[in-house]
Amino acid sequence: MKILMPVLHYYPVIGGLETWTQNIAEGLSNKAEFFVVTGKVSGQPREELRNGVRIIRTSSYSLKNLSYSSPFYILTTLPFIFFASLFLIKKEKIQILHCQGFLSSFLGCLLSKIANIHYIITVQRLEENKGFLRKLVYRNAMVCIAASHAIKEYFEELGCKDVEVIPNGIDLARFKNLDRQRSRNKLGLKDEFAVMTVARLEKIKGLEYLIGAAKIISKNPPNQHKPVFIIIGDGSERKNLEGLAEKLGVEDRVKFLGPIANERIPEYLAGADCFVLPSLKEGFGIAILEAMAAGVPVVATNVGGIKDIIEGGKTGILVEPENSEALAKVISKTCSSGELIGQLVNNAMGELTHYSWNNVLEKVYKIYQKISQ
Repeated sequence: MKILMPVLHYYPVIGGLETWTQNIAEGLSNKAEFFVVTGKVSGQPREELRNGVRIIRTSSYSLKNLSYSSPFYILTTLPFIFFASLFLIKKEKIQILHCQGFLSSFLGCLLSKIANIHYIITVQRLEENKGFLRKLVYRNAMVCIAASHAIKEYFEELGCKDVEVIPNGIDLARFKNLDRQRSRNKLGLKDEFAVMTVARLEKIKGLEYLIGAAKIISKNPPNQHKPVFIIIGDGSERKNLEGLAEKLGVEDRVKFLGPIANERIPEYLAGADCFVLPSLKEGFGIAILEAMAAGVPVVATNVGGIKDIIEGGKTGILVEPENSEALAKVISKTCSSGELIGQLVNNAMGELTHYSWNNVLEKVYKIYQKISQ
């Protein structure tokens, strides 16, 4: 079985969908032959065989910022991916296209019509667009894989027939033998209560409300040690968020660490006392699973796919979006209650087996088998 993934981004680009794509391809490379056609990335070879997956990088320009792609880069890269994919389909006799997100699915739809090949799609971000083009692209897919029930509902509203919910997975082995004190030393933490988030710095992540909560808490800290807020990630909103922290007078309490390599995320999470994801919308939320695996209690907004992962009050705490006061109240409560932290962490650990990569890979492979018959 030969499977082609025409995707705008692939390793070492950072993100939940990119992690999913890489793990599916590498995890099933012993059962099928995988090809990935993607855009060029600075410092990466044009072609390589990596962990059983053949990767072809093609575009006019090379991506330098691994957490942000400009519209210009996207528009100029898509035609290269399309033609390189069409060439591979004919040369290698590809049997299935597995597309990731709308742009990749759009290419898959075109390639399907031209080359008479089936395509399936995965969507992990909650979308609102229900226009003609979305319906055309998603309805014509053989199978639509939704990362959460919220995305499944979106697919069904578009009229998609064959929809399966398969969440993102997590490699629990990456979170074993973490040294909390060593992680805190690297972060320069002493007695502070460390509130951490890992996210793309974009409007949709609601990080302005977390900074607003930092302002509220700084006025009335829950104990003698003011919490410190650590933001990991990069994106188009970084300068605005840094400016907001300065405007609110909390620039000394909010630390922007920039992008961190995905393989190093566990050691950073291990040093946190609380993880917060204040998203306005969220298709899934892989960062939540990673925080849980690192033994960190989670506070997140009651939106989208987050509700699939967190059972409010049991495996984490849910608050309404766009509400700095609610975030501040919950963070302060967590900061003051070691018993609450222990309960949330223990309950969350018990749920993580549902997200093992073995389970995810098995479900995806069954879809491949069904389509290839």
